[in-house]
Amino acid sequence: MDGRDYLADLLGNVPEWQVRALCAQTDPEAFFPEKGGSTRDAKRICARCEVKENCLQYALEHDERFGIWGGLSERERRKIKRQAREAARRRAERAMPVVVCMPTPMINPELEPQTALVPEPMPVGSVLAEERSTERDRVPVAA
Repeated sequence: MDGRDYLADLLGNVPEWQVRALCAQTDPEAFFPEKGGSTRDAKRICARCEVKENCLQYALEHDERFGIWGGLSERERRKIKRQAREAARRRAERAMPVVVCMPTPMINPELEPQTALVPEPMPVGSVLAEERSTERDRVPVAA
């Protein structure tokens, strides 16, 4: 909602697209049916309306809870919002960086205090790094 829409709402004015909407020229009862009532007539009018997309966007942004807006019922609008939230969540998950943790050098307590074993990189399915370490793997460690 931009500032103009907000101001129009406060002043009781309507956005320009609402003036052109076909529902503004028909009986509003069709767009707010009783619970369990038919939405067919309202949806038929919406299908021909030139501002249907504006109407639906308005209803989604303003969380309209009742009536037919942009050719959709409240249940259908809730479904769209839920799908949009799920899609945003999936996009956010894909955008998260992948963190790869490399093993730190393991300190061998039997070695001198300033010496540690640095394991060689292990190919998948190989034996443990400790089993592959040899004397040449010993590197000094800063105290």
